[in-house]
Amino acid sequence: MRIYIDEAGVFVPRTDGQPSHSVVLGMVVPSLIEAELSYEFLRLRDTWPRNEIEIKGSKLDEAQAAQVINLVSRYDILVTFVALDMATHGNDAMSRFKNEQADSLTTHQTPEHSKTVVREMHEMADAVRRMPNQLFVQGFATTQLIFETTQQATLYYAQRLPQELGDIAWIIDRKNRTMTEMEQTWATLILPASESHYARTPLQRLRGANYSYYDARYGVDCLNAPEELLKHIDWIRSQYDVKEPLHKAIDSKKLLSEQRQFGDSRNSLGLQLADMLATILRRALNGNLGNEGWKDFGRLLILKTRSSFIQLGSSVDRQARYVGGRAESVSKELSRQAKSMLLEDSTAGAQT
Repeated sequence: MRIYIDEAGVFVPRTDGQPSHSVVLGMVVPSLIEAELSYEFLRLRDTWPRNEIEIKGSKLDEAQAAQVINLVSRYDILVTFVALDMATHGNDAMSRFKNEQADSLTTHQTPEHSKTVVREMHEMADAVRRMPNQLFVQGFATTQLIFETTQQATLYYAQRLPQELGDIAWIIDRKNRTMTEMEQTWATLILPASESHYARTPLQRLRGANYSYYDARYGVDCLNAPEELLKHIDWIRSQYDVKEPLHKAIDSKKLLSEQRQFGDSRNSLGLQLADMLATILRRALNGNLGNEGWKDFGRLLILKTRSSFIQLGSSVDRQARYVGGRAESVSKELSRQAKSMLLEDSTAGAQT
C-alpha cells in the first residue's frame, strides 16, 4: 500500500479570532488499485477547464471538489486526518508545549544509561527546542497522523487485503521545504516519538484477521531477536519507562523509513489527490467551501470514537480533543457518513 501525506494550512497562530484550521491528511491507497485510480483521476482532471500540470485543491470549485471525493470513494481507500485550529494556539503556549516534549526525551535517564545514549538524547532534546514552532507543530500533528493511520490501516486491511500490509510505503509532500529539513524533522521528532508510542501503546488487532504479511515484514519476536536488537529493546523499555516485558514489537524504524520518500506533488498523482482532499477538508472547516463541495467527505473516513481534532497545551490540556464552531457541525457530518471498520459479516473481536 501507498500512504500519501500532505498538509493544508500554515500552522501559525491567528490573532483575529477567526477559525484557522490547519490539517495534515493521509490517503491510504492499496497497490492493487493505484494504477486504476491514477488513470481515472487523469480522466477527471482532463474534463476541467484548466491547462495546468498540477491543479491545487485551493482552486477547485464546489462541483470539482465533489467530483474528487466521489472518485476516491469508489475505491477501497482510507483517509485519515489530524486538524487543529490555529486561532486557539498562541506562540507562548506552543513554545511551552514544545519544550515539554523536549524535556520528556531525557526524563527517564539514570546513571545506568550509557554516556553515548545520554548524549544522543540530550542532543535530540536540544534539536527539538531549536525547531521553529511552526515546523514543530506540523511535525507533531504528522506524528499523530502516522499513529492513527497505522492503527486504522492495519485493522481495516487485515480483514480485506492483508497482503497490502506487507508492503507499506510513505510518500510525503515536501512542498517548499528542503530535503534536509524533512529528514531532520523525521529523525528528530517522528522516529523517536514512534518508538515511544509503539512501546507504550501496542496496535489493537482483530481476532481472526490476517496479520501474517504485516508481522513477517515489520514484526519483531523479542524472545528470539538478535542480541543487538535485544539491547535496543531493553533500552527502549528503560528510556520510556515501559514496565511490562515486550514479547512482540514493531520495528518502527523499518516501518517508517524503509520505504519513505519526500516527493514533489507535480510529479505524483497520489500527492496531488492528497493535496486536494486536505484542502477541501480545511476549506470546509474554515467555512470557505459550500456544503455541496464537501458533504460526502465522511464516506472516505472510518467511524471511530476518538476525535481527529487536537489542542496543544499542558500535559492535561492536550488530552482534550478540541472542536468548536463551524468545525463542530462539519465534524458531526463527517462522522454521520463514515464507514464501519468491520466487515458486515465479521465476527472478529478486538485484542491488543
